[in-house]
Amino acid sequence: MLEKLAAAWAVPDIQKRLIFVLKAFFVYVIASHIPMAGINHDAVDKLVQSGLLNAYDVFSGGALRRVSIIGLSLMPYINASIVMQLLTVAIPQLQALSKEGESGRRQISKITRYASIGLGLVQAAGLYNMFASGGAIQKGFFQMAMMAIVMTSGTMFLLWMGEMLTERGIGNGTSLIIFVGIMISLPNQIVKTFTLVNEHAISIFGVLGMALLFLASVVGVIYMTQGTRRIPVLNMRKVTAGGRMTSSGQSYLPLKVNTAGVIPIIFAMSIQLFPQTFQQFWPRESGPFGQFLWDLTSWLNPGGSVWASLVFAALVMFFTYFYTAVQYDTNDIADNLKKYGSLIPGVKPGKPTGEYLDTVLTRITLAGALFLATISLVQYWAPTWTGTNVRGLSMIGGTSLLIVVGVALETMTAIEAQMAMRNYEGFIKTRPSDSDNMMRGRMK
Repeated sequence: MLEKLAAAWAVPDIQKRLIFVLKAFFVYVIASHIPMAGINHDAVDKLVQSGLLNAYDVFSGGALRRVSIIGLSLMPYINASIVMQLLTVAIPQLQALSKEGESGRRQISKITRYASIGLGLVQAAGLYNMFASGGAIQKGFFQMAMMAIVMTSGTMFLLWMGEMLTERGIGNGTSLIIFVGIMISLPNQIVKTFTLVNEHAISIFGVLGMALLFLASVVGVIYMTQGTRRIPVLNMRKVTAGGRMTSSGQSYLPLKVNTAGVIPIIFAMSIQLFPQTFQQFWPRESGPFGQFLWDLTSWLNPGGSVWASLVFAALVMFFTYFYTAVQYDTNDIADNLKKYGSLIPGVKPGKPTGEYLDTVLTRITLAGALFLATISLVQYWAPTWTGTNVRGLSMIGGTSLLIVVGVALETMTAIEAQMAMRNYEGFIKTRPSDSDNMMRGRMK
């Protein structure tokens, strides 16, 4: 990987794109350290360490803990995108709009942005209620409006910066923003761990166990993310319009083991932590309903009990199959294969092909679903297994690790694609063609 980055840096155009990415990362870090006015940061630290906000803080790279202008990070946009994906499947008008090509995608993207603004205002208002009840901010309409407007504007600024990264950088800009938000929180987690070791609060052997678990998680995520089942496809001979006959050959239809990526874990977290969202408006001290929400969220915490972990794992597996079914329409794939004169060896074209693909996809998705359920629970149970009890180490399994590894692989693929477009020798080593060899023989 380092050799590829060094080779890419030697190409002026790619170097310019990489520098733009680094500049955007620098702007993100600076913005994450610009705090809002009138905040009691000691009270905020207690609230962040208490529950739901700790997960949001990891995505923002500590910006939420500092109550910065980008404290919400891209969470409103992520939630809006998830909702739009579900609505596109459920609402025929949106489904038809998604099939209209570039114009339809732009329209859906525009709706998603407006939804992000609405969700940002709601989430910022909920944060204000939680901060106000915890004594972190003064109560009042002006303070609530200020927090809602500033934090929502910060989210839209990050969304704009992500679009600029996509256009002028390398890879998906939105993913890179989430990537840097998670990565800049890693040094703080490491420093916190070593501080606890020096204070003899945790054992050095427990930290080594966490490190080994982290490496094993990274290897597992890479293996499952890159894993595919290749279905052989025979391309039959066809006569073109000019009367020429195309030659037959064999290709492969790749079916990914982990098609859904990190989406099922985000869905499961959103549902299982849904009562904590209401808890922002009804704290524990507000009355019986607030106490009920507190007890419910404590029971539903995946790291709190075995039953909660099983419920969380079941939700992850369910959404893995659901999202895979949304992404892959096996009957449509079978119809396209039949239309272009291709077939799977030993399987009849048409409906039998669709049933065969559905069976294969169901089996490999089971492996992906079990892996996602396992890796999502590691972050909750790793402190107990290793005896470290460092809840801040969110990179040990879970959503953060899947996002970081996935974005890193995607970015390296984008860099290789940029290099391939320039036919750079470090990536593509061309060999003489048969015609070149013939010409050389004739010259000799």
